[in-house]
Amino acid sequence: MSGGDPLSRALVRRHVPARLDGAARRASMGVLEGWVGLILNATLFGIKLALGLATGSVALIADAVHTAADSITSGVLIVGSRVARQPADEEHPYGHGRAELIAALIIAVLLGVAGIEFLEASVERISEPEPLVAGWWVVGVVLLLAVIKEWNSRFALFLARECDSVALRADAWHHRSDVFATLLVAVGIAGTKLGVPILDGAMGVGVSLVILWSAYAVAREAIHPLIGQAPSAVEIATVADAALAVEGVRGVHDIVIHRYGDLRLVSLHVETRHDIGAVQVHRIAAWVQDAVGGGRKGHVVVHTDPVDRDSPRFRQVEDAIGRLVEVDERLVSFHDIQLNEGADGFDLEVEVVVDHHDYDSEELRADLAHTLAGATGATAVVVHVEPAFAYAATPDPD
Repeated sequence: MSGGDPLSRALVRRHVPARLDGAARRASMGVLEGWVGLILNATLFGIKLALGLATGSVALIADAVHTAADSITSGVLIVGSRVARQPADEEHPYGHGRAELIAALIIAVLLGVAGIEFLEASVERISEPEPLVAGWWVVGVVLLLAVIKEWNSRFALFLARECDSVALRADAWHHRSDVFATLLVAVGIAGTKLGVPILDGAMGVGVSLVILWSAYAVAREAIHPLIGQAPSAVEIATVADAALAVEGVRGVHDIVIHRYGDLRLVSLHVETRHDIGAVQVHRIAAWVQDAVGGGRKGHVVVHTDPVDRDSPRFRQVEDAIGRLVEVDERLVSFHDIQLNEGADGFDLEVEVVVDHHDYDSEELRADLAHTLAGATGATAVVVHVEPAFAYAATPDPD
């Protein structure tokens, strides 16, 4: 455990057992942040609402409701974290890890509703400004509340870094938006004290916009993984490097990665020599599974493609396809060349990567097959177009 202030580290040591890891640790930290946020924000809500009603500040009342939404979302975080911690069952064989993303999405919806409602109230206050009954001490109290909320935000970010949780990062930005909103409230009250009453409504608009932006940011971070976010270039490179490091692997392609919380499902194709026995091919596949899995929670499936790279004709065909890729704008790369040589010539089977997602087009495959036949001299050509969700790695030059 690194980073974080002494209080944050002490809370983690006391409430998150050191023996936990993976989904259990993430869930435990989510519950901890949920309870800290629930108690802290319920207290701040009471203070802000009392001050808002006493002074008549629409911005401060809006900020109070924003803080109340923080309390509600902390409850959502607690429930979502507990659900995410549940093990896999018959109806959910991949576990419940994506429950934290659903929790984050609920947080975003609640934020959006609150932001729209108080944007309307703030615009109305601008058109009909009212004097506030507030002393300078109110500004000091509001600034102190902003400092407390900033600690809450940093605590959530500390936990998010410790366990790589999307929901905790969403909760942290939710708290950070409350900090900005509270600072705007302080400016509005100070401006009213200096004889500019319209500032209360103007700062209320600012608070509402901060809330809406926070809702958008949280929703975006939650929706992408739920829909099926593409793996990062680092993830692809990590899988490819692990596979290529295995003795006997000559190339890697068709890497597919799915994530369900901390559960990772990976499938990939590896190229091997064509002249080794089935037992050795099986061993190579098993070694790749172990290397790519690397002790992570999940499952790895390996498909092997025997390729005769030492054939003189293979080199000629490979060079011909390479030249075609350079001039054909539709093609990005190719791999898995299979040759079936006979007395009257040879048949070619190859997998290509295209520069768009229309990979299921029969017309595209037929056109590429005709073009490749002319470029390579093959009697017949079968083209497989790599789907958009599968990724290729640079083949081993050997």
